[in-house]
Amino acid sequence: MKIAVLSDVHGNLTAFQAVLLDIERQQPDYTVFAGDLCVFGARPADTLALIRENQHIISLYGNTDEMILQPPILSEDLNKTQREHLNFKLDSVNWVKDQLSEDDLRWLQKLPFGHRFSPTPNPKDDLLILHANPIDVHQYIFPTEEAQRNKLGDVPFKQTPENLARMLSGVEANVIAFGHIHFPNIRQWQKLTLANISSVSNPMDGDVHAKYGLLTWDATKHWQIEIKHIVYDIQQEQAELAVRRPPKWETLSRVLDGELFLG
Repeated sequence: MKIAVLSDVHGNLTAFQAVLLDIERQQPDYTVFAGDLCVFGARPADTLALIRENQHIISLYGNTDEMILQPPILSEDLNKTQREHLNFKLDSVNWVKDQLSEDDLRWLQKLPFGHRFSPTPNPKDDLLILHANPIDVHQYIFPTEEAQRNKLGDVPFKQTPENLARMLSGVEANVIAFGHIHFPNIRQWQKLTLANISSVSNPMDGDVHAKYGLLTWDATKHWQIEIKHIVYDIQQEQAELAVRRPPKWETLSRVLDGELFLG
């Protein structure tokens, strides 16, 4: 059993097309999209149309897909930085919604939270695919501190064992594959393998390739995990940003070149 898992397209049609082409070459048994399709990119309607054309793809929802349907609420207790970031999210969601049809919104609304593959009758062998973690589409499973230090020279994202336990305790699976934080990382937590298959767009690890995961079940080796790095025409997508001008398009253009951005 071979499963391709991609996540976090964020309206980047050029990268999405390149990843789908590579997945086709790999000939997986199943392809799963793990959420965040439209927001923070140049071509939300086109990326949504492409995934709907590929009806064999099992699609899940992520936090930005949820935002389109349930926009975040501005709270009185936000500080200036938080308020500015939330306003940017609201502007981005409104820009995307203006380009989607009612049928598109209904399609997004029907997306499930997760998907499970069971290569054996034992649930401890399962592959569980989610956007972010087993309890919601918002909290992060961060890369290890070692991985952050190796890639970024620093550890900007801290996580306590207690925080991980709140999200993962009681989950029965062999591997959890997810996106959300755009930083490839495979790590062990107790008996679970946590496979951050990264993102098609908007990288956070300094590597500008489009990325996705290829997970293969072998009855003697269990799940083998490979993160694929795909070259695509970044300048073409940056040109689309300059023409279509979504909110903060200049920042989004620099993000495609590797500037750190946490959506």
